[in-house]
Amino acid sequence: MSWESIFSAGLTDDEARAWGAMASELRAFQDALAAARFDADVASRLADDLRAWRERLAPLGGEELEQVNGRVPQLPVRGHAMLPEIRMHTRDASRVAGDVTFGRWSMGGGMAVHGGVVSLVFDEVLGMLAAAQAQAITRTAFLRTDYRALTPIDVELEVEAWIERVEGRKITVRGEIRHGDVVCAEGDALFLRLRPEQGLGTRTT
Repeated sequence: MSWESIFSAGLTDDEARAWGAMASELRAFQDALAAARFDADVASRLADDLRAWRERLAPLGGEELEQVNGRVPQLPVRGHAMLPEIRMHTRDASRVAGDVTFGRWSMGGGMAVHGGVVSLVFDEVLGMLAAAQAQAITRTAFLRTDYRALTPIDVELEVEAWIERVEGRKITVRGEIRHGDVVCAEGDALFLRLRPEQGLGTRTT
């Protein structure tokens, strides 16, 4: 079993492209929103537009195993609209490498990425590598982020993760986010391979 089969809503390639285009526009909207000056008329009209779209989506709501968000393996970050787009160009069961560009939506201040977003990216990249190693769904047991330098927005950054060790259900993973030769942040995490009765569509403790 591969991680692609675990996190799959079964979309065709054409359907995946349609979802990806929508998720990409949502990310671009969030960046534009974060960078915008205030305009009362625009804010009021956008609130009305967003309310209308939320109401249009409401009838499509379903259980976890019916949702598409985060379950499109043909797309970067599985088409998960909450995540910045991370493009992987090297991937196997022990190491992954790719790039990411953070926009204004991810900014904490000083044109640098919010620290929580850095941890979010580590949780995604390290977690998917752990799932690939386990050939099963994993859950974060521990994640530490060490911030070595400011992580800049609007520039391409390198992301890399690798397996440190595997001990039964426990998988230890490390990773880095780099801007050229500068290590912006390091991640250190422990993931647990879930038992058969745990996983998608179930609430587990």
